[in-house]
Amino acid sequence: MQPNIESQNELNSIIENLPDFVKVRKKIYKIKWLHPITIRKINQIILKEGNDDRASHQTAACIILNNFFKLKFIYPFLWRWFYYVKQYTEADLTEVIAVGKKKIPLQSYYVNTILMTDMKDTTMAMTKKEASSIRQGHVTVQSGTSQKNTAG
Repeated sequence: MQPNIESQNELNSIIENLPDFVKVRKKIYKIKWLHPITIRKINQIILKEGNDDRASHQTAACIILNNFFKLKFIYPFLWRWFYYVKQYTEADLTEVIAVGKKKIPLQSYYVNTILMTDMKDTTMAMTKKEASSIRQGHVTVQSGTSQKNTAG
């Protein structure tokens, strides 16, 4: 069974890094896969601002800019433009943030986290005695016998 056309287009969008387009009121913004600097900036906003009403405007500005130089030079003006001048509501910015969340490459992040966890030298290795006792416990459970006496 072959995937449908929508699934094929979605895969092509991921492979080619094609942008998604989001409309906020009458303005259309282009959103591509987020760069690590953008994700880092969003993390800073979440930690610094918390649940402040400006945090959504700052996050949306980061997602739209998504570039080191744009974040350094344009970001301070853009989020204030969204907040003070345009006065976008939370509902206006929801689609920008939702599409931005989809554009985070999490698979490689998860793989790296698993690999780094495996490389820790602070985890204790089991002794032969511990390993054999755990193995013995699995064998008893699989065979269906119980070590406890239930007649009493």
